[in-house]
Amino acid sequence: MTTTVSQERRLYDAFAPGVAYIAFEDSSGRPSIGTCFHIGENLFVTARHVVEHHKITKIATTYTGVTTVGGGYGGSYTAGEWRMTAPAFFHPKPEHDLAALQLQRPDQQSASQIPFLDVRDDRPDELLLRKIVVMGFPPIPGSRAPVLMCASAEVNASFVTYFDNQRIHIVSCLARGGFSGGPALTPPHHCLGIVTRAVLKDSLPEELGFMAVVGPLPILELLDHHHIMPRYLRDEIWEPHKRGTKGT
Repeated sequence: MTTTVSQERRLYDAFAPGVAYIAFEDSSGRPSIGTCFHIGENLFVTARHVVEHHKITKIATTYTGVTTVGGGYGGSYTAGEWRMTAPAFFHPKPEHDLAALQLQRPDQQSASQIPFLDVRDDRPDELLLRKIVVMGFPPIPGSRAPVLMCASAEVNASFVTYFDNQRIHIVSCLARGGFSGGPALTPPHHCLGIVTRAVLKDSLPEELGFMAVVGPLPILELLDHHHIMPRYLRDEIWEPHKRGTKGT
């Protein structure tokens, strides 16, 4: 009997080793958790509010196994702890909820690389109702340790916010603390963007807001600003984007 594997499950199998949790304490000493993911060359991205002004106590991946991507390339990965090798890098615009971390495993192990969707394909008219998979580490009562949670969703809306002049995608996944900084993956094997703050009205709980995803372009701006962009992103996406912008 042949079992058909869904596109959503393929995304999990390919990229779960590249998603890590960030355990931290806020300024009052209260413990909390967020998510980051590997985009290449031991560089991880996350939401700014997960790491800024916080004491990071642990960063770790939880997936152990063999992955395949696309035509069959992939690797074997083990779960383990990661350490920061430099202070966090933030987007030059403070209203942008984006950060990057340079991490390293003490045992020199790697993590699967999660490639971004080409920014030239990040068009609202084409992304509307697109299927995605969101990964992150929202706290689950009863779990002994952080658990990687995956949810199927779709892009419901896309617009430029008036408070930071940034394009966000609203997706049909319940916003929960812990998803912040996680990837929004899209078939066949790309990342649509990063989960940032929930879009809320007044001071309602985060779970009553909308989950917002920021696309690759401002993330690439952050990486370029600090000269930490992985070479493949610069060659395959950033430089072609700049040439296309100049051409128009």
